[in-house]
Amino acid sequence: MCRYIFLPCVLFCLAVSLKTTAQTNNDTVVVAKHEIVNRTILEQFEPGMILSKETRIRLKKDRISEAKRRRVFLDSLSISDRKRKKLLRDLTKKPFSNRLLNNLAKTSFKDSEN
Repeated sequence: MCRYIFLPCVLFCLAVSLKTTAQTNNDTVVVAKHEIVNRTILEQFEPGMILSKETRIRLKKDRISEAKRRRVFLDSLSISDRKRKKLLRDLTKKPFSNRLLNNLAKTSFKDSEN
């Protein structure tokens, strides 16, 4: 019984799909390739404002080293784990958040005397 219903359903689906594919146009749109001289408008009109690749790499390395230094600093503080986790999350996601900057600014170091 199932075979008698399955075969006509498959044939019907095949016939419907053939009709819909026959209606599509086979015209291909030819798009002319243009050479991109400058990638952005800022680069096009103000090339002096764009930093060089070496400068951007140096700034990125500076940001990474600063984040590592701050991470070590936050790990050395005697604060609760919950607050430390929040500050470390702020360090990675929002490095200029008020919570992080306030904790870094309010911390004072005591010189140890020998």
